Amino acid sequence: MDAVIDIGSNSVRLMLNEKKSVNAKVLNTTQLSEGLAILNRLDEKAMVRTANAVADFFHAAKKAGADRVFVFGTEAMRCPGGETLKKTIESTVPVNVDIISGEKEAICGYIGATGGMGKNAVIDIGGASVELTLGNDDKILYAESLKIGVVRTRDAVGCNKSDIEKYYADKIGGFKKISADKLIGIGGTATSLASMALCQKVYDAASIHGSVITRDRLGELTERIFSSDDITREFPTIGEKRAGVIGHGAILLGIAMDYMGFKEISVSEHDNIEGYLALQNLTASR
Repeated sequence: MDAVIDIGSNSVRLMLNEKKSVNAKVLNTTQLSEGLAILNRLDEKAMVRTANAVADFFHAAKKAGADRVFVFGTEAMRCPGGETLKKTIESTVPVNVDIISGEKEAICGYIGATGGMGKNAVIDIGGASVELTLGNDDKILYAESLKIGVVRTRDAVGCNKSDIEKYYADKIGGFKKISADKLIGIGGTATSLASMALCQKVYDAASIHGSVITRDRLGELTERIFSSDDITREFPTIGEKRAGVIGHGAILLGIAMDYMGFKEISVSEHDNIEGYLALQNLTASR
C-alpha cells in the first residue's frame, strides 16, 4: 500500500491508497502560510507545527502498513524557509520531501480530479496560492498558479467582506479567461463549501465527491458566512481554523466563476494527492 502526505499551505494531509473509489484523507490544519504575507518567509512556529504533523502522519502510515510514503510540498514550501523545513522533516523521518512547482501542482490537481478525461477546468484554492488548469483529455492546455491563497489574503487584507471582494476582483485577471465543458473544484475550500451546501453535520466525503454547487447557492453561502456570529455552529464540518478563511475562499470562487462564465462547479474529493501518486506510478513504470 502507498501513502501520500501533502504539505499544503493551510493543512497537512495524509491519504492511504486503499484503492477505494474515494480514499479518506486525514488532515491537520497547521496553517504553514500564516504570516507569510507579512514576513515574506515561513514563520518558525508554523514550521514546527507542520514538521510535527508530517512526522505523525509518516508514523501513522507505516503503522497502517504503507510500503511507500511520498511527501510533497506546495506554494508555502516554495517560499523562503521552505528548504529549511524540508531539511528538518528529512532529518526527523526517512522521507524525501518533493517541493513541486506551481505548474506541477496545477497539473497534479488536474490529473487527480479528471483522470485525464474530457475538456475540464480545475481550480484549487489553497492557503497561499490558487491553481487554475485547463485540459482536454490527457493534454494540458493551460496551467497557472497565483499567490492569492486564502490565508495569505487574510493576512494581507483582513476579513472585511468588501476589502476581500476588491482584492480578488483586482487579482483575478492574473488568470486567462478559459472555456471548458465543466469547472471542477478541488482542495479544502471547495470540499468545505460543498459540505456546507449539503448542510452536513458530519463530513461525508462520498456525498461531497461529484456534488454540484450552483453560483446562486454559493452566493447564499457567502452571505451566511459573513452574517453569522458563529459559522461553525451552523456548519460544524468546517472546523475553527477553516472557518477563519472560508469566507475568503467563497468570495474568490464566486469571482472566478463569474470571470470565466460558469454557473456551477462540480466538487471532487480527488485532487493533487491522487494526481501526484499517479505521476509517481507512471514514472516508476517507465
